[in-house]
Amino acid sequence: MARADVLITVPELAAALERDAVTLLDVRWRLGEPHGAGAARYAVAHLPRARFLDLETVLTRHTGDPRDGRHPLPELDALATGLAAVGVRADRQVVVYDEAGSFAAGRAWWVLRWAGLDVRVLDGGIAAWEAAGMPVPAANSPVTPGGGSDAPELHLRAGHLPTLTADQAALVGSGGVLVDVRAPERFRGETEPLDPQAGHIPGAVNIPVSGLFAGADTAYPGGMPSEQGLRERRAPVWGAVTAGEPIGVYCGSGVSAAQAVLALASLGVQVPLYAGSWSAWSNDPARPVATGA
Repeated sequence: MARADVLITVPELAAALERDAVTLLDVRWRLGEPHGAGAARYAVAHLPRARFLDLETVLTRHTGDPRDGRHPLPELDALATGLAAVGVRADRQVVVYDEAGSFAAGRAWWVLRWAGLDVRVLDGGIAAWEAAGMPVPAANSPVTPGGGSDAPELHLRAGHLPTLTADQAALVGSGGVLVDVRAPERFRGETEPLDPQAGHIPGAVNIPVSGLFAGADTAYPGGMPSEQGLRERRAPVWGAVTAGEPIGVYCGSGVSAAQAVLALASLGVQVPLYAGSWSAWSNDPARPVATGA
């Protein structure tokens, strides 16, 4: 994959919408906000022809077992049903967007790509669209589903992006570069607002994703940094890739780490995601926990 295989710019999306060549999905979601808040923002205003896709219900499988983490990967049949309901077709490119930073869009991109779909992220999200002076329809504007009775049935197959199990993440931590993208204080074990234990997977290194989409080298505010900027901000990862070392990435529950996978994919680097992440690891009493830097 290269940058053009991962991202789409505002002018490119505008042209694609004019040709009716993409299915556009609004995936706005913020950690810790009440369920439905993203849909409420969508209802106020959204990009032309966009449909809302719920990260919590479509892109997540709630198993009831905390050892699976807070956002386990969805079952393929349920994912296909949820995607078909918002007009996703196997023969049509999907574009996902959220707010600046692509927090939820990174997860949506990862899940859809993992399931075998052709998907791009709008660079800079809705903020970039508005900054370019593009229209944002009123809430009651009609939306074309983009599917139809002639649409091919949506058959999904997992495995198009690499993943790590907990055991595999442990091995990468002991003999490669396992990146924890959470905030430094959570990595060090000084605080843990969401999960039962504070700390990190032994051997992991901390490269927070929070500052990844901020800086002067982005095409749009909150957009993807330049290739050089990404290499500088992800120097340990880049070094591991060039040295051929095992590599992996995780976060709290597999959402923000997908941002890091997205960013590295724009450089042509494919990095496995430990989807269960810290929320799964910390709920397993058999797993060791490290603290400190």
